[in-house]
Amino acid sequence: MLDSCQTAEFVRLWTLHGRRLWAYLLALTSNDADADEIYQDVGVTLWEKFDQFTPGTSFEAWARRVALNKVRSFRQLRRHNTVLCSPEFLDAINETIAEDSQTLDAQSKALADCWKKLPAKQQELLERRYQPGATARSVAGQTGRSVKAIYEALRRIHNALFECVHKAILGEGTP
Repeated sequence: MLDSCQTAEFVRLWTLHGRRLWAYLLALTSNDADADEIYQDVGVTLWEKFDQFTPGTSFEAWARRVALNKVRSFRQLRRHNTVLCSPEFLDAINETIAEDSQTLDAQSKALADCWKKLPAKQQELLERRYQPGATARSVAGQTGRSVKAIYEALRRIHNALFECVHKAILGEGTP
């Protein structure tokens, strides 16, 4: 049985990585219902085996290994209902996703670092624009600027973020 600290750590890691794990399962199954079913099974297995997880290692990589095994078992059990692919194909998808995951992690960290470097007014403009239901027109009305000025400001901010992330990823400097 896990103690309260282990339980809290599991919940934190599951919350942090769960959405990407579901997307991983969807890539392997190409079916929402199958991904949902396997996702639930993976969550239970990870919870039951969390005492075997080594702190300080990649929870996501561990979870992906468990998920890949669950997908293999699922496909074996449901042979007649799913399009089969070879284990080698599943391994190739797994490898590609693992590589992409590392790239996305680096890009996400760089973006977060670059975001922090934006002036507060630029951060505020992006936050206003990307609120649910917001449009450039509604932001223009809130800020007293023209729609054209909002689009131009957003374009400049996006370009600055892109350049900052690009430089950080290529190692041309710190974000």
